[in-house]
Amino acid sequence: MSDFLIIRFSSLGDIVMTTAVVEELSNGLPEASLYFLTKREYSGIFQGDDRIKKVVAIKGDESPQQIVRMTGKKSFDAVIDLHGNLRSRAVSALIKSPRKVRLNKHPIARRLMVWSRSRFQRDFDVLESYLQTLNPFGLGGIVLPCITPSKKNLHAATALLDAYRSGSETSAVGIAPGAKHPTKRWNEDSFVRLADEISNGGELPVFIGDSADEKVIKRIQGNMKTESLSLAGKVDLPITIGVISLLKGLVTNDSGPMHIAGALGTPFVAIFGPTHPNLGFVPGYPSGNVIHTGVPCSPCSIHGEKPCWMENRCCMDGITWEMVFEELEKVMEEE
Repeated sequence: MSDFLIIRFSSLGDIVMTTAVVEELSNGLPEASLYFLTKREYSGIFQGDDRIKKVVAIKGDESPQQIVRMTGKKSFDAVIDLHGNLRSRAVSALIKSPRKVRLNKHPIARRLMVWSRSRFQRDFDVLESYLQTLNPFGLGGIVLPCITPSKKNLHAATALLDAYRSGSETSAVGIAPGAKHPTKRWNEDSFVRLADEISNGGELPVFIGDSADEKVIKRIQGNMKTESLSLAGKVDLPITIGVISLLKGLVTNDSGPMHIAGALGTPFVAIFGPTHPNLGFVPGYPSGNVIHTGVPCSPCSIHGEKPCWMENRCCMDGITWEMVFEELEKVMEEE
C-alpha cells in the first residue's frame, strides 16, 4: 500500500479544484492511503470524505518542521506539492520520500498575459496542471473536481432552509457576493436588483459567505425590497457545502463558492471582471457558465488583487443584473 501526501494550503477555490487529484488517485490507485495537508479553515471541504485517510490541518503559523511532525509519519511513498510556494517546498524537502512532484504554475507566461493586457494571450488550465502531477504515477486523465456533503451536514443544511421556508416548497437560489479581493466583487446595487428579481419570481434568495462577507450582505439586504435569508458567518464550511448542494442555482463572483457549486453539480453563474477565464481558473464545470465582458484591460492581475487603474470599473459595470438573471435562468433550466 502506498501513502501519498498532497499539499495545498489555500485558498478555498484552489483546494476544491485539487479534489480532482484526490478523485483520480482514489480511482486509479484504490489501495493508496491519501493524506491531505491544508489550512484548518479549509479542512471542512473533506469532512466525511472517505477518499482521504487523514486531513492534516494547520493554523498557518507553524514551522515546516512542526508541520512535518503533524502528519504523524516520518516518510511517504510520494509527495505531491500542489501549492509550490516556499512553505510547501520546505515541507516537501523535509519529508522522506522517493517520489516528489511539484505543480507547474507557468508563472512567467501568466504574468506576460497580465502585463501585456492580453496581447500575449494563451489559454491556461489550472486543473490540467494539477492533474499533470499524476503523470509519473501513470494517472492524470480528464477528471473534474468532486466533493460530496456528508449526510450529517446535508441534513443540517436541509433543516436550515426548511425552517426559514416554513414548510413551503419554495426553491432556494444562492447569491455569493463576497470575494477575497474587493476588486473581484460585482456591484452591490446589481446584487440588490438581482436578488429582488429572484424573490419576485417566487424563489428564496439565500446569501452565502463567511464572516468577512457579513457587512457587504447586510448592505445588500438593507437595500432590497423583498425578503431574503443570509447564512454568512452563521454556518461553517461543511454546512455551507450542504446548502450549496441543495440550491436551484447560484450567482457568485470569481471565488470559492463557484468551485464548490461546480464540484457539486449545482447550476451557477460566475461573474469575472479583473480576472480572466483564460488564466485557467474555470475548469469547465458542466453545471455553470461564466460572464466576462472581454474588455481589453482585463486581466489587470492574476488573482484580481490590484486596484482598478481605469476611471470606472468597466469590467464589472458592463455586466448588468439583467444579463446575469438571464444566464441564471438558462443554467437552471438546463439542469
